[in-house]
Amino acid sequence: METTDTNASSSPAPRRSGRARVATQKFSPEPRASQNDNTSAKRKRGSENDEEEDDDDVENEEPEVVDEDMPTDEEQEENDDDDDDDVVDDEPTPRPKKSQPTKKPPSKRPAAKRAKVNGNASTTLANSPGPAVRLPNRPKKTVKVVTAHFAKADGNDLYSEIFASGNGSDEVATQWFQRYRENDAKSLTELMNCVLLAAGCDHQITEDDIRDPENSANRLQELEEAYEQTSISDYPLISRAKSSKNFRELLIGFFDSLIDVLHESDVIYSDDELLDTIQRWVGIMSSSALRPFRHTATTVGLSMLTALIDVMKQLDERITRLNQSLQAESNRRGKNKQLIENTQKGLEAAKENRDFLDAKAKDLFDIVFVHRYRDIDPKIRAECIEALGTWVCTLPTVYMSPEYLRYLGWLLSDVNVATRLEVLKQLAKVLKRDAEKLAHFIDRFRPRLVEMATQDVEVSVRVAAITVVDILRSSGMLEPEEVDSISKLIFDSEIRVRKAVVGFFSELVQEFIENKIDEIGGNDVLDEVLGDDEEEDYESLRKDWINIKALAENLAVYDAQLDAEQDEMRHGLDVAADVLNTNVPESRIALAAQALYEKVPEISNWQVIAGYLLFDHTTSSKSRSSKSNSTEVALKKAVAPEPQEEAILLEVLATAVKENLASPNEHDKNRRRVHRLDHDAQEDAGLQLAGFIPRLLKKFGSEPGMAATILRLEHCLDLDVFQQLRQNSATYNQLLDEIASQFKRHVDQAILNESATSFLHARQYYELEEMVDNKMTVLWEDSVNSLRSLDKICELSQRNNLDRAVLTSLSQTLMKISKLVTVSDCVDVLETPGTSIDSEREAIKILVSIVARGRLVESNDELDDPEDETVAFAIKASLFYFMWKVHRLRKAISQDEDIPNDEVDKFVVLRKEFINNIIQTFSSRGFNDDLRLYAVGVACDVTQLFLFLREHVETPKYAKLQPLLEQLPAALVTQEIIPIFDAAERAYAKRAKKTLNDPSDSDDPLDDDAPPEDDEEEELTEQERFAAELKAEKILCELTAKLVMAVLARTIDYAGPDAGKLGRRLVRNRNKLGPNFKDVVAYLDEEHLRELQRQGGKKKKSSSSTTTRRNNKEVVTAKKPALSAELVIDDDDDDEDEDEDEDLDIDEPEEGTVEDLRRRELLDDPIEDDDDAGEGGEEEEERQGGGGGAGEDIEDDEDDDDILGD
Repeated sequence: METTDTNASSSPAPRRSGRARVATQKFSPEPRASQNDNTSAKRKRGSENDEEEDDDDVENEEPEVVDEDMPTDEEQEENDDDDDDDVVDDEPTPRPKKSQPTKKPPSKRPAAKRAKVNGNASTTLANSPGPAVRLPNRPKKTVKVVTAHFAKADGNDLYSEIFASGNGSDEVATQWFQRYRENDAKSLTELMNCVLLAAGCDHQITEDDIRDPENSANRLQELEEAYEQTSISDYPLISRAKSSKNFRELLIGFFDSLIDVLHESDVIYSDDELLDTIQRWVGIMSSSALRPFRHTATTVGLSMLTALIDVMKQLDERITRLNQSLQAESNRRGKNKQLIENTQKGLEAAKENRDFLDAKAKDLFDIVFVHRYRDIDPKIRAECIEALGTWVCTLPTVYMSPEYLRYLGWLLSDVNVATRLEVLKQLAKVLKRDAEKLAHFIDRFRPRLVEMATQDVEVSVRVAAITVVDILRSSGMLEPEEVDSISKLIFDSEIRVRKAVVGFFSELVQEFIENKIDEIGGNDVLDEVLGDDEEEDYESLRKDWINIKALAENLAVYDAQLDAEQDEMRHGLDVAADVLNTNVPESRIALAAQALYEKVPEISNWQVIAGYLLFDHTTSSKSRSSKSNSTEVALKKAVAPEPQEEAILLEVLATAVKENLASPNEHDKNRRRVHRLDHDAQEDAGLQLAGFIPRLLKKFGSEPGMAATILRLEHCLDLDVFQQLRQNSATYNQLLDEIASQFKRHVDQAILNESATSFLHARQYYELEEMVDNKMTVLWEDSVNSLRSLDKICELSQRNNLDRAVLTSLSQTLMKISKLVTVSDCVDVLETPGTSIDSEREAIKILVSIVARGRLVESNDELDDPEDETVAFAIKASLFYFMWKVHRLRKAISQDEDIPNDEVDKFVVLRKEFINNIIQTFSSRGFNDDLRLYAVGVACDVTQLFLFLREHVETPKYAKLQPLLEQLPAALVTQEIIPIFDAAERAYAKRAKKTLNDPSDSDDPLDDDAPPEDDEEEELTEQERFAAELKAEKILCELTAKLVMAVLARTIDYAGPDAGKLGRRLVRNRNKLGPNFKDVVAYLDEEHLRELQRQGGKKKKSSSSTTTRRNNKEVVTAKKPALSAELVIDDDDDDEDEDEDEDLDIDEPEEGTVEDLRRRELLDDPIEDDDDAGEGGEEEEERQGGGGGAGEDIEDDEDDDDILGD
């Protein structure tokens, strides 16, 4: 292991320690590491000692890589602010700084920069982004940048020639060499001053300093002290100034050319002092505590070593040529002794020069690289690794050995992203050339490479590691379990990782295909049996079915491994679906197919996959006719899929169809897509797909998961094709028949969702609307008849009176009804009376009565969940009925039609019964379960549906509609709504570990006896805790949004002694529960709403125009009250609201009992309560603008179906 700090005591310290004592009087007591005057010799000895201790497995022993988070023992003992490598490389005796010149205010940038150099900002350094060869992103500052000092380089023409003259590096190096021949000391002084200027130091050394090598370290120490007083916080190598452009390339180019010139002139071999002097000064600077000195000298040292290695390569080639010439001449009969002698002399000279450069290169490697590869600055570490990769590729005979390759392996664990990326980049270059020769290195560090590819926190590092591992795979140097771990990344959640592993995975599939073909008999035998595959014949045995089988088998194997190993992945998807209240959007098979689509032709040609799935493999594989060709039988057996593979291929087919047939605007414009079809080809493919779907459903429709996947294929069809020709309409009619059959046959939620979406998709086209309605009529009859038959045999409004089987049947029927009501207007269907055979009640009355089952009287652990599910479906179906009914009312009023009184009376009674049943549902529960929260939201929604009537009930013609504007009971706020909100708020605060504000004097005290939300908190994993927190936040924000909309619409918390109390309660913790909650309750701020109205008028208009899309109607329905609610605010309400708040501060709210719902007067008939309506008359006029706004927003949708739908 490389260590140098143990040699610190070997330096001639007396003179240096004397300087340190003198400096103590001038500097502040902040310690700094001092410099060693013979650092070069000391490092060399340390390296030699290390080499003596190395054994054959030395590369397996990784040193402690110094980084910003890992201070060395020397730093801890000395309380040193310098970086780790400075302590390792230099004299450990601390030296204080000057107090006055370097004392800066804490906010001043230069002081902060020095703190970074000395290691106090190591985290920033270690995490600096970007490749090491690029200039880092830095904030703009008013600092001194040394690149503008061309004019200040008095007496140093070299600096100006390199960076300002525009001359090539070879020419500049030649000119300097000529000056060196004239005056060596002066030219060397000029060269080292040039390096100092490149580091940002205006101070210079003299010829005397060059001639006094023993004092070089002390002289550099003085330069460091002077440099620190200049407060320069930027230097050319990292400066972003225009004058610093290409600075590093020019600097490296000059020293590269300089070594070449010295080699060509043989001065490098004859003048030992030249290279030793440069090496001494560069070596000392590379161990400086100041980052500008250290970075610049490291760059110079690495460039010199790179140039030396290039020369060594040239010498190796020369030695090889001379050996060949000498051997050839020696084997000739007529030997030319003079030529042999000259060749022998040239060969010996070349070997001598090669040995000389080899020693110098080792010295420079030990002086610069060995210590700087673990520098605290990740940019320096990355430059070292970049140089090492170049050396290995340039001179593999020397540097492709464990002694040097171990540094690449060690830095695979670097804490900095850019450094790890650079290591992987260099390893890729090396392994592409000679991976077979590095078996020992690969065996040692292959597990780390696989770990980086699968588990690194940085996606870019994972992508680069996958590239390196793929090189190992192509060389056959991966273990089977490592191949599996990389292949499973095709299912990774990160798209960049999936795309990076596509090549790796596709090569495995290709190997699998070749093996299968060899098992069958080879390509020639297959070509003889099958001939050429016909493009249009997709359902006959084809050669490319082998490819499909191989793809499916590999996906199935790795999918099964993930099922066994990573249950948390599926859990995560399920939680995401639960939080979003939707189905899992895309399975991991679909994500993998998306990544493989552009690279694997078997996926892009989806017709072949469809034909493969429709082929009767069972019959074919059992055929044992003696006349059958044995090769064909073997092929049929080889391509026959397993059931799991068929399910996977259906998902692949759905993804391929979506990618192939989707319109271009449905894809990200920045993503390049191949295999896109023109318009005519898309129409033909759509007709082809419409023919495939019914056949696929007939074959796989019995399995709910597979049927749901097939139904998704319909969403990709462009239905314009089917409304043009009668033949095409017949094709789509057959497809709709099969979809309706699936809806009728299954009770799976996914199938019902996909079927309803297909119906909505078809109803967007006028010519197909009647066709869909005919299918819907049959489905409605079956569902309503099933509901009436159940209503006839039992009382559906009483809870716990049905056994599990009957309750399940009722729940399934209601689930289908809740899907059908979202497709089209259901008012006529639900209001039609029944026959004498079944129940004579209207279906909507049955649904409303079923909502009463939500009243929880006695808990039943076995039936509570199915009971609540049944009630939830009934609530949803009833809500959509009211929404469709309101749509009809709006249309009738807009056309000034008369509304019969008996129809109004029936509707008012039905609305009242529905709201009362909902209130009973959430009032009878003492904890916030899903049904209680859903019922509260629906209660708010129903009362807001009728806001548009406020501007019409003042007219005599429509005054009879006034009862429909009834608010929720005032006592409901304090006795039910606020406690429910309290529970949701505390549940989220507990999950998120947030502290709530204490209640005010006028608020009710918190219920400390409330049961805990989750008794198994300690057993949850970190991911499960995070998911629970997200769900709790979603519940709180959704509930708050419903209540905020109701408050703004003045359907709650507007009248009675407790008016305004809910609004105040909602905003109590607005700044405590995160930005989402804060944004929701911000709508209660009138100034915020006015600002939104002023700034977002155009956005709201645009949003309103998009609500005509029926496939998003359920979302639109929820959003429209928010649009109208923004218009509720009126300037005249400010004073009135303030007066009400003052009254609330004086009068304490009445406390209701909790024993019985009716004792709390929550269900009194509001129709007889005319006082509230009268008192709110003026207030109703004030918010007519809000009601009108809501009406205008919704009336913009001319189609009857545009305000409703799933």
